[in-house]
Amino acid sequence: MTARPFVVAGNGPSITEIPAGIIQPDDFIIRVNNFFFEPKFYVGDRVDLAFMAGDPRVAPFMFETLHRCRQDYDLQAWTSHNPKVVRAGQRRFGASYQPMRYRDAATEAAVATLIAQFGRHPTSGVYAVLAAHALGATDVILVGVDFYDGPRRYPYELGPNYRALMGQDLGVRGLDGHLHDVQLDLAILRYLTEEGGVRLLCAAPVPAALADLAAPAQPRGLPAPTDLNTDPNTGQNADFFRGHEAESIARNAPSDWASCSGLYPIAVLKFLRWGSALFRKLKKDI
Repeated sequence: MTARPFVVAGNGPSITEIPAGIIQPDDFIIRVNNFFFEPKFYVGDRVDLAFMAGDPRVAPFMFETLHRCRQDYDLQAWTSHNPKVVRAGQRRFGASYQPMRYRDAATEAAVATLIAQFGRHPTSGVYAVLAAHALGATDVILVGVDFYDGPRRYPYELGPNYRALMGQDLGVRGLDGHLHDVQLDLAILRYLTEEGGVRLLCAAPVPAALADLAAPAQPRGLPAPTDLNTDPNTGQNADFFRGHEAESIARNAPSDWASCSGLYPIAVLKFLRWGSALFRKLKKDI
């Protein structure tokens, strides 16, 4: 186990409201899925571990988009629980892949039991907490992990490729109940806090779902700026301003998934999705 705080940064809107001093330059930073759409470096540009999940059919385009942002982020490693997502990611990021592990057999068995009980899978943010636990985390600070507690799902707009493949209403529809269950997520987090030696902290406000599992994270003081991450144009230091939403450094973020992954155009997948939806509708109408 390690005393180094771990930060699990989801893609919920609250990531834009991190109070000053909550995140420090030496924290272990875990990002999730399509974090590269953020218009600002809300938790800095270093990513110690990216947890990549979601629909494996769109994973090639997610990784291709991340690859096109590789100069923006200092990505140390990535992982996934899904073998199909792993295969998609290894084309561009084979050298930085780390297999998904659990801290111990008891945790792995407990999670498997809960997944079977609920008949759903944990959300990516909870898998990221499990990854932090496997790496020895004791304190895990959650930012942008909102449990869909609000009208918007993300702090950024979704591009046409993204919406065409994942649903035009994705940004506002909340939890995908056929895939996930908030109660499963909470059961896993409860296990980690009660049996796994994890203390959960949240950048304020604490989501209502976590009221009895997490405490508000407290500022730990502002770090002195260094020259390691200074933007040559603004003179601002990404590490120093980490946690200052108003002063987070802006970036030229992509607005959509890449249109091709190698020779595979995203238009083909969009056509297949359209055909599948049409077939289901015709079958239902018969």
